Amino acid sequence: QLNDLLVIMLIVAAIVAAALSQVAASVAIIVIVTANAFLGVQQEMSAASALEELQSEEGTTVAVIRDKEEKKIDSKFVVPGDIVLLKLGEKIPADIRLIEAADFTVKEMNLTGESRPVKKSPEVMKHVPHRQKAAEQEDEEIGEANGDQKKEPEKEKALVLTNFLYSSCDVLTGRGKGVVVKTGINTYVGRIFELIKKAKADKESGEKSPLKEKLEKLGKKLGIASLAISLVVFVIGVSTNPCRGCDPDSDQPAWLQMLLVAVSLTVAAVPESLPVCVTLTLALGMRHMAKKKALVRRLLSVETLGSADIICTDKTGTLTAGVMTAVKFMLGFKTYKITGLGHTFDGYVVPEEADLSDGKAISKYHADEKMKEKVDFLWGAYALCCNAKFSWESAREEKKGGKSEEKEDGKWVFEGDPTETALVIAAKKLQITREGLSAEFKRIKENPFNSSRKMMSVVLRRGKTEKDWFQCEPYAAVVKGASEQVLRKCTRVVGKDGKVVDMTPALMQELRDGIDGFASKSLRVLAVAYKTFDYEPVDMTPEAMEDELTLIGFSGLIDPVRKGVKEAIATAAGAGIKTVMITGDYAKTAKAIAQSIDIIKPGMVESRAVIECDTTVRPKSKRIIEIEGLIDAKQGTPELQAELEELEEQMDNITSQAYVFSRAKPEDKLIIVKSYQRQNHVCAMTGDGVNDGPALQRADIGVAMGNGTDVAKGASDMVLTDNNYVNIVDAVYEGRKIYCNITKFVFFLLSTNVAEVFLILSASILGLPSPLLPVQILWLNLCTDGFPAVALAMEAGEPNIMKEGPRTRQEPVIEKVMLTGVCIQTIVLTCTCLVVYIVGLIWNNDSWDGLGVDGDARKRGFEVAQTMTIFHIVFAELLRAYGSRSMRESLLTIGVFSNKYMQYSVLGSMGATLFIGLTPGVMTVFSMRYLNSREWSLVIFLALIPIIVDEITKIFYRLTGFGVRPLINTMPSAEPPQPSRVRLSV
Repeated sequence: QLNDLLVIMLIVAAIVAAALSQVAASVAIIVIVTANAFLGVQQEMSAASALEELQSEEGTTVAVIRDKEEKKIDSKFVVPGDIVLLKLGEKIPADIRLIEAADFTVKEMNLTGESRPVKKSPEVMKHVPHRQKAAEQEDEEIGEANGDQKKEPEKEKALVLTNFLYSSCDVLTGRGKGVVVKTGINTYVGRIFELIKKAKADKESGEKSPLKEKLEKLGKKLGIASLAISLVVFVIGVSTNPCRGCDPDSDQPAWLQMLLVAVSLTVAAVPESLPVCVTLTLALGMRHMAKKKALVRRLLSVETLGSADIICTDKTGTLTAGVMTAVKFMLGFKTYKITGLGHTFDGYVVPEEADLSDGKAISKYHADEKMKEKVDFLWGAYALCCNAKFSWESAREEKKGGKSEEKEDGKWVFEGDPTETALVIAAKKLQITREGLSAEFKRIKENPFNSSRKMMSVVLRRGKTEKDWFQCEPYAAVVKGASEQVLRKCTRVVGKDGKVVDMTPALMQELRDGIDGFASKSLRVLAVAYKTFDYEPVDMTPEAMEDELTLIGFSGLIDPVRKGVKEAIATAAGAGIKTVMITGDYAKTAKAIAQSIDIIKPGMVESRAVIECDTTVRPKSKRIIEIEGLIDAKQGTPELQAELEELEEQMDNITSQAYVFSRAKPEDKLIIVKSYQRQNHVCAMTGDGVNDGPALQRADIGVAMGNGTDVAKGASDMVLTDNNYVNIVDAVYEGRKIYCNITKFVFFLLSTNVAEVFLILSASILGLPSPLLPVQILWLNLCTDGFPAVALAMEAGEPNIMKEGPRTRQEPVIEKVMLTGVCIQTIVLTCTCLVVYIVGLIWNNDSWDGLGVDGDARKRGFEVAQTMTIFHIVFAELLRAYGSRSMRESLLTIGVFSNKYMQYSVLGSMGATLFIGLTPGVMTVFSMRYLNSREWSLVIFLALIPIIVDEITKIFYRLTGFGVRPLINTMPSAEPPQPSRVRLSV
């Protein structure tokens, strides 16, 4: 909080003031700096505390066997050699070699980005799947999985070990027991921390946040200007005889008087309240975002969001609800739809063409027994071939004495794979459950899903039932899986009348057209088929059970788009922000989703807008990483550097035109965000997994999900507690509002402070005594500057704030509209102050230079003129504070009293100034005198001139459009222009 140029300048000014016996000024400045630091630290600690509370909601205990006893310990105390017991819903605390398992599946999405459950088994692996390329690496991994202690391969290994559990992954089903092999930094996850550290170092060595960079530039300019003007005033004063600006009646030597004036000028030029107001504005932004479920971890990140022009977002759970829902299915070559979205059992089935508003037609469909029998068969087959479960969890209310009672309300709890959960929910809407069918069709064998077959199958024994399912055969195998894979295995199909017919090329094509139609609507398509036996099959392997099938039908599942996402994307586009969707889906599905929420619009070149990472990004990124590694190891050559630049340019051409990255993996995100930063974009990146950590750390704004891993949250700048994209756009609005408010009080502070500097400079050049004493200057800066500036931080956002393009890093804080306003207001306020001061001298000392009388009369005349000047500056600045509420809109348009904090600050500042100027004893400290009615009239009348000139200037701005930031066309062009490219060091 102290590493800021303006703050450092204030500390130096405090030291100089103390050395010159200006103790009051020195103490006041130190108090301001301390308050600023305290406020900033307190807000960041508050955010850290909220994040810890969010993380503490996750379970942190694990069951281990020590000394032949089962114990519950904190997961951070697990050590190599511990025997760990794991069950459904628990998080794996370390890298573990599995030794026992029962129906044990885990979710490795945090590491791989794949949401599919992974089946784990304690069996010794005989070989590693084909994804593992190097034979030497295969041997090392198999040895480690089988318990051998071998050296860790240098390259990151693929997660293909079926008897190995990885830290931070979740148990989806079953139970297991295993031996801890590695913990902490030595785990697979631990290696990712090295990438995060490198990304953090790259980010810190690169560009700073836009606001910090601009405020530092402003601080340097203010520092140089104030020192230069102070030096000029000092030289003019001590080099003339008599001394220009000195009090001839003072006991202090001329050089000391001028040195005090020079220090006062420095203090006047540096707006002491600026660091406090910036910190307060950012802190208020953090609080507002927290209310909107966006937890910001670092103060400056609040404003950086306002500069973002690229938002790279995950699809699942951020753009979509993260809850798969079955919405359509095809049976007997006819399409039906299912109502109700999400984890709810409210819904029913009707033909696709049905009008849901026609109650009579809906009742007629439901009365069709033949349709109901066919539909029940399809969803009964799905239910029998799923392992997902649901149960009712009653809410409990804590009572006195530590007891709890069940309440009437509660919630449904779902366990298992999200896709299967969607299927069992759809079946339950028809009052079909696996448990309800278990007596009629008993499962005797299961062949779990795997990524190579893309199917799951179960073998059923028919019990006592009246259902004619599976052609009433005593045994049947039910197969569920990816539509294309299941379809290839089918030789027969349930026809339009419900009877089984042979599969013909024409029927096969009709089914494929139906599948393509579902996929084009962003639906994930799953088929279900069966095979019957009149005896219990001996060979129940997948090869035997998943061939020569009869297709029942297929269903379409969707992760519905979150409410408000489409509108938020349109708002972002209107604000000049490009939304880029990154997903593991196939290109066709990703494109359909992007089109449905207007990320991709008509007129775009789809081959450039939708990029498949596995064929376009990953080959280039692997070579880029390889070359960067060689250069980091001091093994680079000019040829490699040239190749690197060419590859980066190719990557930049891809990302500049892309709106969707399909088949993406977490490691692709880091390459994408680096590419955007090379093009000088301010990039926000979302993520929730461990492998997302490096990209979140490297991005200008890393946005982690509230249900994400601790690694992702720790690497991020902001955490979305409800994972919603809408909140990112809300945060961008808040960031822009914050920057807008910062520019308002920068404009206010500069126009007033610079006027004070030029007032003293002008008086010195004219040979007048200083119109303001050091203590008076400090009072003006603390009272009349600080309170109104804080009120400006509370301003509501400008109406067009999300209809203008984002600021660039190169755009200074003092852009041309502000610079024009500062110049005009400085000239006007300086002139009115000089008029008040000189007229006060003439009225009281009979001469414009104040030397017309001698002795006490002259001293009194100076003090009256200085008092008139102080009151004039106070009244003019407080009226100017109202005008600074908008750089362009009239005060009458935005409403004089619409900001209640402005009323409080103006009344408080005015009351405090009247107190020091009218209270005996206090007046003496500030060298002030009582004024008569004529003097008050002049002070108040001339105080109106700056605000009147400000309103006239705004009329000119509105009529001419001077300095208007162009509104952004929300329709992207088919051929986006090539961005300017900025080279960053490797």
